[in-house]
Amino acid sequence: MVVDQFNAAHTVEGLLQNYLNPSEPLLKTDTLWSIFDVSWKKFSPSLALFSNFLTAFCNAPILLSFVIKDISAIVQQIDVRAEQADFFAAEVSQLRNRSITPTSLYSARYINFFNTVWLLLNDITIGSAIGSFLCDNHIVLASMLNSMIDNILIRWIQWVLHWLDSWPAGLKLNTELSRFYSQTFIDLIAMWGRGLQWVAPHLPAIIYFFGVASWLGATFSISLFSDLLAILTAHIYVCYFVSNAVYARLLTTAGSLWNIFRGKRYNALRNRTDTWEYDIDQLLFGTLLFTLLAFLFPTVLVYYTLFALLRLAIILVQACLETQLAFMNHFPLFALMLRAKDPWRLPGGIYFILERNQHDLVIKSQPVPFSSIFFQYIRLSSRLGSHYNPLRLLRRLLSGKLLEPIPRYSIRYSKSTEKREE
Repeated sequence: MVVDQFNAAHTVEGLLQNYLNPSEPLLKTDTLWSIFDVSWKKFSPSLALFSNFLTAFCNAPILLSFVIKDISAIVQQIDVRAEQADFFAAEVSQLRNRSITPTSLYSARYINFFNTVWLLLNDITIGSAIGSFLCDNHIVLASMLNSMIDNILIRWIQWVLHWLDSWPAGLKLNTELSRFYSQTFIDLIAMWGRGLQWVAPHLPAIIYFFGVASWLGATFSISLFSDLLAILTAHIYVCYFVSNAVYARLLTTAGSLWNIFRGKRYNALRNRTDTWEYDIDQLLFGTLLFTLLAFLFPTVLVYYTLFALLRLAIILVQACLETQLAFMNHFPLFALMLRAKDPWRLPGGIYFILERNQHDLVIKSQPVPFSSIFFQYIRLSSRLGSHYNPLRLLRRLLSGKLLEPIPRYSIRYSKSTEKREE
């Protein structure tokens, strides 16, 4: 309330000075907002309707509890654009009501509004440069991409599978099981390779389409590349899923057989492990199964490790792309500009200074600290650090749990969340 009184006194002083000095020009910000508000009211309903349509499409349910934006990065980016459009449609009228809005809330809305405008303009500018590059070099880039797909995603993986099947470095795997693994995965990769070769003649058109879509923003080109990476490496995910299922089942079986030697049995009704006396036939059968599992486990482990490491590499690449998207969609560019140029326009409090000469108490505005400006990225870094913690990933690898990239909604700074925090 005291700050509002100070601001009101400052406004009255400015009006009196302009009244006493009418020759000085007066920048009528409210008049500019009024002109803009009148023209915006004609366009705002259409924008809000289009935004609601895009939001409904992106959140349409598909398989079980999944929605469309959960399985596609480009749909997630379209949902971000729809949210920004809805934000623009709602915030212009709010910024117009400066006289009835508290200073702290108005300042936050003002900075957030123009920060979104700056990010959108920069995104389109960078995307235009990327789109021009892709459109001008789509044939060369398509040839390079086709060569990389054939050499790395197809031939190299098949070579590694043949190498593992030939007892590399004296590693003696089970011959029959290793041959089954290698031939199955090689045939699966070959089938996917033939499908990619069918798509190869259309790669120039696909890259040209990526270039055209990049004119909507660099985030669209990054999202399209993320989806393209997921499609091109689908065969690696299938191989990883199959090898992980076998590996996890062997771990569960080994745990059950280990309980036999300890004289224990899992009680499913009480959800605990109880002591149990086994017959000699049960112990003998458990010993045979444990011996068979012990000889087959190294072969399963080798092939599981191969595809788990490939899956981990792909997830790390997707994590870099998702982090870049979050960086370009929510970076506080406008706030940093104000912090460097006019720190007093980022009110973070006030403090008083006693001038010794005049014995006056002078009020000063304290700018917002950098920790408050970058609070989004502090949260983002903590979420990424906890999800991609090396110990956590190693524990999931050893326990046979599926490796998944971080959910996109957890690294997305929603405008609805922002309004609640304000």
